[in-house]
Amino acid sequence: MKKILFVALNSSWSQSNLAFYYLREVIRDLEFTSTIASFTLKEPLHQVMEDIYARCPDVICMSAYIWNKIYLQSLQRELAKILPQASFVIGGPEAAAFSDAARATVIIGPGEAAFRELAVQGFPPRADLGSIAQLALKELPFPYHPEDLAFLADHLIYYECYRGCPYSCVYCLSSCDKRHEPRFDVSRMQDRDKLHRELSALVALKPRTLKFIDRSFNIQKDLAHEIWNFAIEQDLDFDLHFEIYPDLVEERDIELLARAPEGRIRFEVGIQSTNDAVLRACGRNSDWQKSRATLLALKERTNVRVHADLLVGLPGEDFGSITRSLNELCLCEPAAIQLGMLKILPDTPMREIALERGYLWMDLPPYQILCSDTLDFACLCLLDDFAHLLSLYWNKEEYPRQWHQLLQKHSADHVLQSLRELHKKHELPLHSVSRQKREMIMQSLVEKLLG
Repeated sequence: MKKILFVALNSSWSQSNLAFYYLREVIRDLEFTSTIASFTLKEPLHQVMEDIYARCPDVICMSAYIWNKIYLQSLQRELAKILPQASFVIGGPEAAAFSDAARATVIIGPGEAAFRELAVQGFPPRADLGSIAQLALKELPFPYHPEDLAFLADHLIYYECYRGCPYSCVYCLSSCDKRHEPRFDVSRMQDRDKLHRELSALVALKPRTLKFIDRSFNIQKDLAHEIWNFAIEQDLDFDLHFEIYPDLVEERDIELLARAPEGRIRFEVGIQSTNDAVLRACGRNSDWQKSRATLLALKERTNVRVHADLLVGLPGEDFGSITRSLNELCLCEPAAIQLGMLKILPDTPMREIALERGYLWMDLPPYQILCSDTLDFACLCLLDDFAHLLSLYWNKEEYPRQWHQLLQKHSADHVLQSLRELHKKHELPLHSVSRQKREMIMQSLVEKLLG
């Protein structure tokens, strides 16, 4: 009986790999033994190799992303030397980079049906899968089992209710994903019962956070309400994370979410820019005034923790527009703000736009921009410093009162510039700063700007 080893290379110990749990289940009825082994990028390469070698796998499965691609390339290359009998199956968004890897079959796109076909064939090296009909999300088995509790308790556990995205944001991997694959139709009692069984099974795994990976989770309004109601009514000791599209939030959503206890629901809200013209040029039909009203309603009327994102480097957006977006978003006072740097992801429309506009970006993952036609490298470095300062002084939620007072008299970019100057004065880095030193810097900032 062949031994399959799913090698999950995560960015931190608390993460898990949903894809491998699906793959394990789609071949559960076949004659294989399968194990999921989780590692992190912090572990020495040789140590990971030793662990995998000791398991004597016949098939090694890997999932490649922008944040683990370089490590995985080294790992696969060295494993091929010490395990000459093993074949490799590699999928994920960065799988194409492994097309020349030794004894590797590369799966591009959704992998469940292709992986099952490989298993039926006995995992021949460098198999030609041809055209295999994909399995729809509703056809996939529930990925987890009770025995996974030993490995998943106190971890981030991922779950999905929808594949595809109705929007076409040029910078996103989902921009070319035209699927419309709901897992449930909650108007059907059978589907609603299935949903509740799966949610209860997820609760039994005792996650640290249950993260729904659906793009724009709230496009399915009835499903969203079913799940939010479940989260509100259960006695849970973890939170549930959803990525939502702010313009779709209505009064009835706010009324429902107002019932949620503190620490139960967390929203990731992609604002990206408050410049509507820039958003439209990116294929994102968002209205900042609607988004702003949503952010304020969530803050003032609910206990939902909101993490709001801005994106630096969008086509046509200059430094002034970015800082205006930052200033306007900070006035809404979400719990956390991420000022992210644009990444020119392969297989997205943004790559062609970047080439046409003369962008420069890193050759290696995460493909972060180095300059655009409206932002030079120095501007990006300054904004990246702002991002680190937000992580230190805003996102830890240690100084909400001070921030509120500061923003009554000063713009957010001015406050961040002052913070940056204080760090330079005291020769402090923009990361890994102790609580004591943060307290000292914040006190100095308030004295400087508020007197």
